[in-house]
Amino acid sequence: MSVHVNRRSHKLTGLALGVLLGTSSFFTGMAPAHAAGTTALPTISLLIDGKGVVSDVKPTIQNGRMLVPIRAIAENTGAAVSYEDTTKTVTVTQGTNKILLYIGKAIGYVNEKRVILDATPMISKGRTLIPLRFISQSLGYQVDWDKRAEVAIVNTKKSGRQAVPATVAPSRMYVVQPGDTLGGIAKVHGTDGDVIKKINGVDDTNLNPGQLLTLPKDAKDSTHPVRALLKETPLLAEDYVFPLATNSYEPYGDTYGDGRDWVDGHYEENARNHEGVDIMTQKGNPVYSVCDGYINRLGWNEYGGWRVNITDESGNYRLYYAHMEAYAPGLELGGYVKAGQLLGFVGDTGYGPTGTEGQFDPHLHFGLYYNDTDKSFDPYMYLQYWEKQSDSIPAS
Repeated sequence: MSVHVNRRSHKLTGLALGVLLGTSSFFTGMAPAHAAGTTALPTISLLIDGKGVVSDVKPTIQNGRMLVPIRAIAENTGAAVSYEDTTKTVTVTQGTNKILLYIGKAIGYVNEKRVILDATPMISKGRTLIPLRFISQSLGYQVDWDKRAEVAIVNTKKSGRQAVPATVAPSRMYVVQPGDTLGGIAKVHGTDGDVIKKINGVDDTNLNPGQLLTLPKDAKDSTHPVRALLKETPLLAEDYVFPLATNSYEPYGDTYGDGRDWVDGHYEENARNHEGVDIMTQKGNPVYSVCDGYINRLGWNEYGGWRVNITDESGNYRLYYAHMEAYAPGLELGGYVKAGQLLGFVGDTGYGPTGTEGQFDPHLHFGLYYNDTDKSFDPYMYLQYWEKQSDSIPAS
């Protein structure tokens, strides 16, 4: 993952930090902040080909190396695994590669070549755990370690250099108006409608008011610039990023203020207004922090499921990420996070007591709140701005 962020100082006085952590709104903070002794937070420590991998046995660290359940690797990479109990031998095959490992022994064989391991395979709760880096590299995978998030990242296909979308100057961002057509927008800006169509992947049939389009480089400055509509200018800082990886989510619209039927443990038509934007994506996709800030809420909320609230460094805004499947292990209440840091993984949790899931399709619910009043405001245009103007996070 490659994200450009400003390395600003994040030192705060005890009083300032108390202000950052001390407020909560009805939907973002009705459950208490997570603390020791409460329900354990679900975490995912392994990311394979851009997806968080859930396992019934947690990875463990031995001699500075991560050991993971072999089934987690096999089921997500297509490798075949067998285990011989009498000799305690683990056999992993994929294509022409064959690897032999032995429980409790620091030796193995890769295509009949003897190798020495710096961590020994082991059995935990009936599951076989093997050294992640050794097995991945032996099969030709790329392996990285996200130290801040405490997550291992495996890519089974060599991706080479990731193509990161170029940032878009605000003067080239056009806010679609009622009645607009691509041809009309092109004419006003002295450019070609077909080029606008190609750049944005839209046509007149899916052009909606409030949508943010990128104008070609040869176009005149936007006649309806996005920055004129965005009053919270601190949220337009250059180090803010979109919360999902490039090309990992579906096109999204403005769902802020829509009616929602679930309230106080039951369904009631249009019982409340939606305080965020829903971005549909696949379960297990990574969720990243939009900005630098401090975690002020972490854990279960009966509306948002597994969620996290982050107060930005200024203390003016709270950013709300909800319905997650699990968290990155490195998160803690009061902890500092950086823009682009892995927070957790998309899920379908919420609308019920702890652990409820499957009440709706997997998606990220993202909300923005004023920290001093707990009042929400529409994040739709800000999300579009970050998506186009900030450095995007390339898909793994």
